[in-house]
Amino acid sequence: MDQIEQAVVYALDPSVDPNLKAQANTYCEQVKQSPDGWQICLQLFMKEPKAVAQARFFALQVLENTLQNRYDTLDASAVEYIERTMMEYLRREFVENTETDSEENYIRNKAAQSLTLLFAHVYPSGWPTFFKDLMALARTSTGSSHAKAADFFLRLCISIDEEIGRMDIPRHRDELTRNTSIKDAMRMGDIQLLAAYWFELLQEFRGQSPSIAQLALKNIGCYVAWMDISLVVNDQVMNALYELLSDANLRIPSCECLAEVVSKGMLPLDKLNMIQMLNITDTLGRLDLSDPEFVESVARLTNALGIELCKIYNDSSLPDDAKNSTWLLIEQLSPFLLKFLANEYDDTTTAVFAFVNDLMVIFKKQKKTMRPFSPSQLELLGSLLGVFIAKMKYDEDTEWGSEEDEPDEEALFAELRKNLRIFMEHIAAIDTNLYIQYIHTSVMDIINKFKAGSELDWRDVELCLYVFYTYGEALPKAALQYSVDKDPNHLSPLGEMVREMVTSNISTFAHPSVPLQYFENLVRYYQFFELRPDFLPQALEAFVDTRGIHHSLKPIRSRCWYLFYRFVKTLKPILGPFVQTVLSSMGDLLTVEAELPVMASSADGMPLPVASTFDSQLYLFEAVGMLISSEHLDVAKQTEYLQIALQPMVDGIQTTMAQGYTNDDELFMIKLHHNIMAIGSVAKGFPTLGKGASCNQPWASVFIQATEIILNVLQTYNQFELIRDAARFSFARLITCLGADILAYLPPLINGLLTECQITELVDFLPFIGLIAHKYKPMIQNVMDELLLPLVKRVFDFLNATASGTDEAILLMDLRRAYLTFLMSIFHADLEQVLASDRNIGHLVTILQTVLHFSKDNSDPSTQKMSFGVFLKFVSCFAGSVQQGTRVPGFDQFVYNELLPITFSIPMSNSFNVADGQSMLVFGEITGIQKTLYDKQGNEYLEYMMNVFFPSIQCPRETAERYCQAIQQCDLKQFKKYYQSFITEAKS
Repeated sequence: MDQIEQAVVYALDPSVDPNLKAQANTYCEQVKQSPDGWQICLQLFMKEPKAVAQARFFALQVLENTLQNRYDTLDASAVEYIERTMMEYLRREFVENTETDSEENYIRNKAAQSLTLLFAHVYPSGWPTFFKDLMALARTSTGSSHAKAADFFLRLCISIDEEIGRMDIPRHRDELTRNTSIKDAMRMGDIQLLAAYWFELLQEFRGQSPSIAQLALKNIGCYVAWMDISLVVNDQVMNALYELLSDANLRIPSCECLAEVVSKGMLPLDKLNMIQMLNITDTLGRLDLSDPEFVESVARLTNALGIELCKIYNDSSLPDDAKNSTWLLIEQLSPFLLKFLANEYDDTTTAVFAFVNDLMVIFKKQKKTMRPFSPSQLELLGSLLGVFIAKMKYDEDTEWGSEEDEPDEEALFAELRKNLRIFMEHIAAIDTNLYIQYIHTSVMDIINKFKAGSELDWRDVELCLYVFYTYGEALPKAALQYSVDKDPNHLSPLGEMVREMVTSNISTFAHPSVPLQYFENLVRYYQFFELRPDFLPQALEAFVDTRGIHHSLKPIRSRCWYLFYRFVKTLKPILGPFVQTVLSSMGDLLTVEAELPVMASSADGMPLPVASTFDSQLYLFEAVGMLISSEHLDVAKQTEYLQIALQPMVDGIQTTMAQGYTNDDELFMIKLHHNIMAIGSVAKGFPTLGKGASCNQPWASVFIQATEIILNVLQTYNQFELIRDAARFSFARLITCLGADILAYLPPLINGLLTECQITELVDFLPFIGLIAHKYKPMIQNVMDELLLPLVKRVFDFLNATASGTDEAILLMDLRRAYLTFLMSIFHADLEQVLASDRNIGHLVTILQTVLHFSKDNSDPSTQKMSFGVFLKFVSCFAGSVQQGTRVPGFDQFVYNELLPITFSIPMSNSFNVADGQSMLVFGEITGIQKTLYDKQGNEYLEYMMNVFFPSIQCPRETAERYCQAIQQCDLKQFKKYYQSFITEAKS
């Protein structure tokens, strides 16, 4: 025993030599796993004087492990020894020992867990008097109870309920059977004794030791779920519970106990009768609700009662009179629901959300069955709506946007608002007219007060605009009409709210939250301005002045840049008359200010970049591009404005390049990156040209000059990923608005990107080149002819490397797919001659060999399918007969020597499952290749198969003849079916 104690001390002491610590841990594990380790540990646990607490805890762990995992190895005498020892421990520690805190709590809890596991094995057959013995132990000779023993007994009962009664803990089937048997045995007699003893302890200790009384209440609440309800719902117990609702020390556990009683599973009519008898709503009205913590508990009780009433009401078997009685109880409870929803503490508000949700279900069902709502129901819906809106208001002690406020608090408030919005959406669906009327009245009330010059709290104004914003989410799209009968002069409630919001100039309210929400609303309800463009000047003026994109606060300003971009994008067709005015007001915002990246810690402690001001500014540049390309401007003005817009970026690049780069000057590269990205964003705002089109606009020359400058930067600093990313981004945007005019710049761009690019960049870039090839065929053929080898060579460089870890292996798989997609895009763009051009023909077999390598990998069916799909394209385009004279040098040799054999060997391999869905897709490409070869080469193919290939694999001549007959006579679908049987027969 001493050795075990010493080993535990060494194992837990951080200052002990690591080698000794390892030996101690090994020894402890050996004790734990040894057949008689529990006996030695039990002796260690009971020895006098006591061993150190850590050793005693370890001893209980060993006992617990034995009871839980190796109980079958214990004989009857061993079990009896454990029972006797544990009872001796309880007597010695909780009856005879008069010291108040003689035992550590964690040891006491571990002892309860061990005793619980023992109980689960021996009750009722092995130890039928378990509860009687423990109750006798706890009682004194005078009939009262030892406080320490009573405390332990109550904790033990809670532990037992967790083991056998809790339904929210996953159990094995045999455990469920065992638990049911134990509960049935307890219901035969012991549960009555327990209920009486818990009540006895509650009464005995409610004054002298509230903590024990709280445990008694917790036991009643835990066990009521599966014991006879009459043991709790009787005059004696219920009167005591109601009395304790006025006891400052016990009212919260009493409230929780009542909630458990109410939540007990029962038949609907029985539950209704019980709730009527309890008359809890009458009790709620007499409670002292001055303590916030108790109020939250009462809210949870109200929530439990409401849920049960809604459940009863929704039961289809309930008679009408019982349903009416249930609704009457819900209406009696609704004032408390509204009161708790409106409580200043959000935890109390959320405590009744489940009740609200169930209530909404009732209203929705009633609407669905087209039963009219009573005046009291409509009043309740209106009251709920009013409370929801009121709870969306910022608290008095909250300073919006203040750095002093905890981010967690902001997140919790956002979550609360989200849930309240959902409830409001339910009401909007239940009674649309009520919702529209209420929101319209609420919003217009604040706007009218603002127009009248009333002094308003920012929280009220922000709430007004926020509620107006939610209006657009709550109603279906069809209900979001801005006018009546499409008459622009006859506005709907929504149209009126937008008009009044704009004309009232409420965006000038001093608090920053107000203009920000104002612009959110403008973007949400942009369609109003399509109906009434006469209000656009006021909206645009607010957007471009110090209320919006020029706001003094950086976060507001940055958000407004994005919102302005959204506004311009949706209303571009009608912004023509205002373009010059808007653009002239934005010039000062078109200069890029480079900043070093700011890092923040993620939840797992990893550094993450914080979004910069420039990220938002890019939206502004794109909006500028959309405005400049407006059809309202003539081409001369478009060119002039584009020159003005791009000049700060061009100057920024030229100035930075002139300064020259010094080692580790991160800001230098950031300046170049930002200016290149800004040019690309302006280009993104211009319209996308049609397929294969050239621009033919005077302003194209401005972008061409910018392209040349970007290429100069790339060629000088292409070793920096930041520059490569920016160049790739801008080029992708420039090509959409310049079209074929920029194709000549594609080779130097790609060469500049490929020389130093990383695998992730290549994975992104290959599909982009494929899209360009498709969009600008056939004029891009010469460019693709020049670019093919550099692209393929860079791909090979990466594919030939060995992955050093899982992440790299995944990237290589992504590159495989991107490469195969790129090859496929060449065929889709009808540019397959590029693969066999004079420049590239010498490398064709190398390309084919890479695809062949991927096609042999059965572990990756998706890539395998793509590989055979590429081969099918090759065969369709390059395989020809002697008579046609269309052969590509070396291709037929590759097909017959390399490709054709694997179309047989791959399906025949053990790792290829023809019945698997993904493998069947691969199989479809394989049969397509064979069928296409026959279609292209006819008898030449058949002769090769009969005279060369089938004899080489020792295929019987009869089988070979059937194959040749099938490929001649069957269509592709029929041949695929035949070939599947061919493979199945060959495997067998």
